[in-house]
This record gives sequence, structure tokens and C-alpha cells, in this order.
Amino acid sequence: MKTKIPKAALVAALVAGICPVTVFAAEVRHDFWPGRDKVIPHVSGDEQFSNTYRYWKDEMSLDAAVTAGLMSHEMNYKDFRWREKSLEGEMLLGEGQELFNTANEQGQSCASCHGADGKELEGTYARMPKYNERLKRVVVGPTQIRICAEERLGRKDWGEDTRPNTLLAFYLASLSDGEIIDVDVNAPGPVKDSYERGRDLFFKRVGHFHFACASCHTPPSSGNYLRGQRPTTFFGDAAQYPIYHFPYQLAGDNLSYIFTMQHQIRSCQQLSRMYQGREGSAPMTDIETFLRASANGYPISVPVSEYNMNTDYLERSQQVSSQ
Repeated sequence: MKTKIPKAALVAALVAGICPVTVFAAEVRHDFWPGRDKVIPHVSGDEQFSNTYRYWKDEMSLDAAVTAGLMSHEMNYKDFRWREKSLEGEMLLGEGQELFNTANEQGQSCASCHGADGKELEGTYARMPKYNERLKRVVVGPTQIRICAEERLGRKDWGEDTRPNTLLAFYLASLSDGEIIDVDVNAPGPVKDSYERGRDLFFKRVGHFHFACASCHTPPSSGNYLRGQRPTTFFGDAAQYPIYHFPYQLAGDNLSYIFTMQHQIRSCQQLSRMYQGREGSAPMTDIETFLRASANGYPISVPVSEYNMNTDYLERSQQVSSQ
């Protein structure tokens, strides 16, 4: 229910040069965007939203959709954000691999615990986030990297939003390429609680525009072009993160255009004029838990690119229209 602002008070605020939104901010109700009650922790939940899942549910479906001349937005952009590997991203994986194997002054490296090139971590990213019993909190990949770097390597400068952490997360996610995402949020416990909090945060309207994450990532906005952005439905999105994001990055970034899931959330918050969360914080972790569980049942595909640098979809569209 909208609060009606008295006309006299509105005029007085304008005369005084005060923004009415600021004056009456206390009366704004930050309710939820529609759809919160329909979500399920599985990629097929998209059928209750955009209903494009049948076109991108697996590689065979994508091949058929491409052959039929469907546009990228009709395939949830999975024709390039999931189906096609990124050559530029492949080149950056080597930097993450080098960091993983590089020893500190005491001769310790990530490989000291997890084997050369991280072979023992293959498949791990598909089951993140997880509850860390010792820390008593749910952690995502970059947070676990930070903790290991601090405790095992004495590195205090590998926080979640730093270049070394991001390159390592990118590399470690690639070790789970092809693995089916399986984040258990059904069993009672901290991970389920994190999922439910993340779901509520994703659908909660906040910020200057009174948007929710769901405002862009559910119909009718998803699949359309919004100020140069191409929002997907949120189902299956986590399967392609971390992602090569060239040519866009946030001001001050030094991450070789790699976006982790939470860096992408920050970018969206900035574009939507919301308060930007701190990467690794509990609320940002909750949102990532929700998004990763919403990709349950879908294979990880890393590295891929956020933006399509070829125009073959235009040719496909022309071919279909001429038939």
C-alpha cells in the first residue's frame, strides 16, 4: 500500500530545496518483488518464471535452439555464457594455476595441502557454499581461499575482492568444469538457513529505485536489454561463475576482468543504486547461496564470457525471417 504524501508538505519540501524522497524515507515500505513463493532450489524452477528452460536445459537442447534460429535471450544467454568456452578466460586460468603452486618463504603453497595443480579439489566448487564447522559460518569459494591464505600461507592481502583471490577462484572453479552443481539446502541447518535468507534478500526491494535483484532477473525484465545490460533469469546463472567479464569492470578493479559471483552482485547493486555489500560478508554469502542452489542440477561451465563478441545470432535471425 502506497503512503500518500500531503500536497502541502510536498510543496514545502520542494520550496525548501529538500528532496521529498529523503524527507519521507521513513514512510517507504520495502516490500518484496513478486515470485518469492515460487522459487525452488533447482535449475528447473525457471519453468515457473521465464519458461525458457526447455531451450537451455542441456547442450542438446541448446544445439536445437540455435539451429532453430532462436535469439540469445530466448536461451537465457546460455548459447554463449555457458555453451562456448572463452579463449581469453583460458589464458587467465594459467595465472591462477601459477598462484596455486607458488610457495611462500616457508616453502608452503596451496598445492602443499591440495596436491599439484589442485587435483584433490576437482568437483569441490560444485558443492560450494558449505558450512565451515570451525568458523561456525557458511563460506563460499573466495572466502575459503582468504581463510586458507591467512592461516596457512600468512597472506593477509588475499581478500575476497583482490586479484590473487579472484584468479585462484577462477582457476579452482575450472577444476569443476562439467560437474553438476549440488548445494544441499533441503536438510535443516545453516546452509538451508543461508539459502532462505538469500532468497528473501534477492526479492526484497531496496535502494533509491526501490528495486530488488528480482526486478531485473525475473520477467518481464529478464531477457530484455536494460541500459546496455542483458539480465538473465537467475536460474542456472551460478554455473558460469567466476566469469570473464571484458570489457566491463567496476571502477578501481584490477581483476583482469574476472567477476566472481559476489563481484557481479556488487556490480548489479551499483547499477541499481542499492547499498553495495562487502564481498565475503554474511548477507552477500546468503545471496550467493541462494543463487548457487538455484543452479542445482546444472553443470558448471568455466571459463566463459559474459558478453558475446560475435554476431552469428544476427545471421541466424535473418535466416529464420527469410524462410
